[in-house]
Amino acid sequence: MSKLLLLCLAIFGLTSADHPAWHRDFEPIPITDNTTRSIEQVYRLPETVKPLEYDIYLDLYFAERTDRPFSYDGRETIIIEKYSLYIEYSSTMNEGPMKRGIWRGWYIDNDGTERIYATTHFQPYNARQAFPCWDEPLFKSVFKLHVSKPKSYTGTFSNTGVETFSEEADRIRSNFLATPKMSSYLVTFLVSETFQVLAEDTSFTPPVRIIGRSNTAGLADHALELAVRMTRYYDEYFGIPYSTLHPNLLNDHISSPDWASAGTENWGMVSYRELYLIIDPRETVMSVEHYAATLVSHELAHKWFGNLITCYWWSNTWINEGFASYFGYIPTSQMFPEYEHHEHFNARYVSSSLSFDSGVSTVPLNHDVNTPAQVTGHFGTISYSKGAVFLRMTADIITDETFRKACRYFLINNAFEPTDQYDLLKAFNQAIIEDGSVSQYSNFNFEEYYRIWVNEPGYPLLTVTVDHGDGTITLSQERFFLSASATPTDHIYPIPITYSSKSNNNFDNVRPVHIMTTKTDAFNVGVKGEWVIFNNLQHGHYRVTYDDTTWNLIADALLNERESIHHLNRAEIVDDIFALMRSGRMTYSFGFKILRFLRSESNYHVWDAAITGYTWLRNRLRHLPDQATFDAYILELMETVINTYGFDAAANEPPTTSMARQTVLQFACNLGHTKCIQESYDKFREMRSGKWVSPQIRRNVYMTGMREGDSSDFEYLLNRFRQSNFANDQLEMLRGLGASKDSQLLTRYLQLTLTREVRSHDKATSFNYALLGNQENANTVLQFVKNNIAAIRTAYIEDAPPTPVHTALSNLAAYLDESGLDEYETWLRSTQTNIPQYNSALSAINSARSNIAWGTANAEMLLAAARDSATAVVTSAALLL
Repeated sequence: MSKLLLLCLAIFGLTSADHPAWHRDFEPIPITDNTTRSIEQVYRLPETVKPLEYDIYLDLYFAERTDRPFSYDGRETIIIEKYSLYIEYSSTMNEGPMKRGIWRGWYIDNDGTERIYATTHFQPYNARQAFPCWDEPLFKSVFKLHVSKPKSYTGTFSNTGVETFSEEADRIRSNFLATPKMSSYLVTFLVSETFQVLAEDTSFTPPVRIIGRSNTAGLADHALELAVRMTRYYDEYFGIPYSTLHPNLLNDHISSPDWASAGTENWGMVSYRELYLIIDPRETVMSVEHYAATLVSHELAHKWFGNLITCYWWSNTWINEGFASYFGYIPTSQMFPEYEHHEHFNARYVSSSLSFDSGVSTVPLNHDVNTPAQVTGHFGTISYSKGAVFLRMTADIITDETFRKACRYFLINNAFEPTDQYDLLKAFNQAIIEDGSVSQYSNFNFEEYYRIWVNEPGYPLLTVTVDHGDGTITLSQERFFLSASATPTDHIYPIPITYSSKSNNNFDNVRPVHIMTTKTDAFNVGVKGEWVIFNNLQHGHYRVTYDDTTWNLIADALLNERESIHHLNRAEIVDDIFALMRSGRMTYSFGFKILRFLRSESNYHVWDAAITGYTWLRNRLRHLPDQATFDAYILELMETVINTYGFDAAANEPPTTSMARQTVLQFACNLGHTKCIQESYDKFREMRSGKWVSPQIRRNVYMTGMREGDSSDFEYLLNRFRQSNFANDQLEMLRGLGASKDSQLLTRYLQLTLTREVRSHDKATSFNYALLGNQENANTVLQFVKNNIAAIRTAYIEDAPPTPVHTALSNLAAYLDESGLDEYETWLRSTQTNIPQYNSALSAINSARSNIAWGTANAEMLLAAARDSATAVVTSAALLL
């Protein structure tokens, strides 16, 4: 029997399945193959049969079909090389976006009427829920959709324009034009009653359009500007205008009230969570507006990197996501310079990648995955953050122009095809050879650099030892592990070397002067008795430490001539110091002495790194009365930065200033800063009296209002939440409601997460807000979990790919004290042994106990280090006087 016939029989066996995941739900039929497939590889499809074209008919039914409400019938013809395969099937829409596939959402229109809409989210492996298909990115095909729905559902959109309409009694069918050759996960459609074009620019072909619910009309101009400017940028940068990719493609951007992720790059019809597209300066917090620009840029970049070319398999996810993340920040800083995205790249990607990639179980960019859980897990920090950092580091080495040329070669040579790391390497090599762009680096092999950074996990710690007598600098490297007990490895990474010194201050020069490819290296640039700092602007994916003398010189410069060191390198130093202290490579006493310069520091990037570091320490002291003393130490460091940004937003202030104030005030209020609390609560009272309060300070205003307020304040904010038309402000209000100290009010808030009022994509986040709101909230949350575990598992959708219930129950453990952990564990072991989250919750309990033990063992040492650093400042000041 032929392999094709066996495959066809397998598909026909599923023609009436609810969710036709046909490549793994049918009984296995032996297929003779010369290769051996592991137990995990059975999730993968053989490549012996490939589809060419799908003709898909979907009949969508809503509440009008009483026997099968919210269902759909499908039939399709698949052209497989020289064969034709016909399938009929039926299924039901998922409720909400979390399980992806075809799902239904809801919204309330201006008339107070609830409207239901249906749409799709197929990435990475959920197209099979909508129609039987070869649901792997390798199998690119042409898709033709024919979607019927009730006539009242007039707002219908897809990847391409409508070719024809056909009426059928009380229904209408939209017959869409054929798509380009593309992967199945990029197919999409939206069917709604009142979704409409909110804003458009018809000077483009196709027009750039923002589409959303009718009662957000007039609120999409900002999103349109983002999409228009970035489309124009990519048209020119890649030299492959969007209009030339395929004549049938649209350039639509959907604002969806429900969406499982921030955005998804469906070709021709990108879908976003609404809070990132509906932007109003009077209602939207700056951190959301700031991220929205990178998000739109990221998703548009996918039109080329991800859609035109696509990773061969999800082991190469970084090719899609790394490029999109890189382009989400670097070009956006050129088109929207006010956001300074090139500087925020470090906090967004470098710091997160260095933190995640320092674990013993981290994986490389190119990492073999097979199972659904493995695939979902690879859509994370390594693919997005490390991928973006690696690409920026590479552009610095080969120059921006050669990088641009390599991108063009990669896209042109592999258009409409699946690609892998070797195709990308070929494009890099072609551009590098033509330009001779690495000829200045002796003994540097680009292919080896690429192989190591793409296929090896982790990153190096660069140790810099300066002989201040003769100026010799000795470098050595080792793989950096955050755990002091990790077993050392013999990894050698190619490290791009850049540096600045007091006498040669060139932080803005990020082109490496040398590529270190050995365990040790040495050179002499005449640095004697002065500070030297490596890794200009933290463009390299590595950490740096120095000999004690050089550290002291850096510390003195930070204290007395702080601005002589670029603020991004000051942020790098702070981030590295906390990592060095945690890994046992630097004492807390020495590290805190270097960090004493924070008393005079006000830069956002520096304090963002510092707050992250201090938060990690505070979380391990929360069970001790010593935390109050440690908080007082931190607040004393923060006086300058608090006074710099103040407690209210100024008109037309820079975006980074708004974000800095939000971060600083939230942290200060959390630590109990008296004036922060008073000013924030006063603003909350003003808001209650009808006065407008800037969204740039609402986060701490909402949270403080709930912490310091009473039940009437809670009712006010809850009503405001229910009446708001802005998803971004609603999310900030949920954060605020979760900060209530009253156990009954907090329980009411948590009960709200079990209802539709908190959308499914916000439920786990809102649960976490209750833990973050106040230290004493954890016990109330525990009682809520114990009393409502069945409802939580259902409402939070425990089997959704993001595993929200696992997340919620694991996070709970991190906030409980020892008695709370004992109660939590006893409840789990006595009543919950059969829940899917049982093992992960117990593991989280063990981790929480380890954190408590660490805090107990190190509290006195931390307080002594804090006291010593305060004394050092007094001494230094006395010497200066």
